Amino acid sequence: MKKLLIIGTFIIGVFFGCSSGDSDSSFDQRGYSNTDKLVSAEWLNENLENVKIIDVRKAEEYDSGHIPGAVRLTPNEVFQWEAENGVKGMLPSGDHIAEALSSVGINENDTVIFYDGNSNLWASRGLWALEVYGHKDSRLLDGAWVYWSENDYPISTDSPSISESNYKFSSSPNTNLIASWEEILDSVDDPSKIVCDTRSPDEYAGKDVRADRGGHIPGSENVNWVNAVDASGQFLEADKLNSIYENKGIKTDKAVYTLCQTAVRATHTWFVLQELLGYDNVKVYDGSWIEWGNSDLPIENK
Repeated sequence: MKKLLIIGTFIIGVFFGCSSGDSDSSFDQRGYSNTDKLVSAEWLNENLENVKIIDVRKAEEYDSGHIPGAVRLTPNEVFQWEAENGVKGMLPSGDHIAEALSSVGINENDTVIFYDGNSNLWASRGLWALEVYGHKDSRLLDGAWVYWSENDYPISTDSPSISESNYKFSSSPNTNLIASWEEILDSVDDPSKIVCDTRSPDEYAGKDVRADRGGHIPGSENVNWVNAVDASGQFLEADKLNSIYENKGIKTDKAVYTLCQTAVRATHTWFVLQELLGYDNVKVYDGSWIEWGNSDLPIENK
């Protein structure tokens, strides 16, 4: 496989961004409810100069090759922090995230494309965080780095020239995207609500314990986040996704709460349910198992 290595400096400067309605028509055959927040490698390759690209892989991976013009952020430092109550991995303040976006030259009206090296796992956390704080246009690259790098799209080792910005979120956080432990507890005996546990089957069963206690929330259903993508890291077609979730009782007529260990895998499933399948009421339990499993809240491990 030949990779086109871009020589010279790719400058991110002032350019015309894409409008929020400029969606990628290549997904029409997959049957998604909405594709405004997903782009294909082909679309991105044609719009490299019209967007801002954020790579959330490790520094050494970025340095060895990245999408031309991409800047890098460390996702667990920018989109997570330890809350005042000691729970790790929680959503930081808007000011914290805005400062990081400013450091890599992101502006409020930019079309931001996230990608990572693992089927958009961490990229979805970044997109969800920007959604909470009201960024107008953020999207994921379908297939992420793996698909891009394995299909002869251009790759650069140059660091782009960055002009720092002064990013400011202009709206209050959208709390309709975030669930607290109290809300999760209230859902346990409510048939109109369901918790989608996106961890591995062993974590769900209490065999792989990553907190004081192992197991799962009573009444929750386990759908491993990775079931939503194929071997190339691309999202499955809508009919396959609907079958996966509906067979577990996760349906559009219910309020759905996603969780994992620290709400990273949970945001990936949130993206699938809300953006691709059109669920109306999906929230991420940001405390996830690191909060629930380290408390005295009810669990099951059968």
